[in-house]
Amino acid sequence: MPDDPEPSFEADLADLDRTLKDLEDGTTTLDAALARYEQGVQLLRRCYARLRAAEQKIQQLTGLDESGRPILAPFAHASAVGSNETEPPRKRKTSS
Repeated sequence: MPDDPEPSFEADLADLDRTLKDLEDGTTTLDAALARYEQGVQLLRRCYARLRAAEQKIQQLTGLDESGRPILAPFAHASAVGSNETEPPRKRKTSS
């Protein structure tokens, strides 16, 4: 039904966990395992999209204005996955 509300993040995460357990137990047929895998990928994408949206809503306090009200700025999103920006480059040893 198109009017059904979308499941919550927690419900999707629980369903993803059940999908993973179903795939790990090895009792499903190949066709059923492929179908569950596809469902799992869809759930994973939906969970990641919700996490990204939540991160973008987070704001950080940057100070107070003249009236004493908090000044908020969007949280600067930076992925830590696959990034070595915080680690200085290493020098290569040369053979002498």
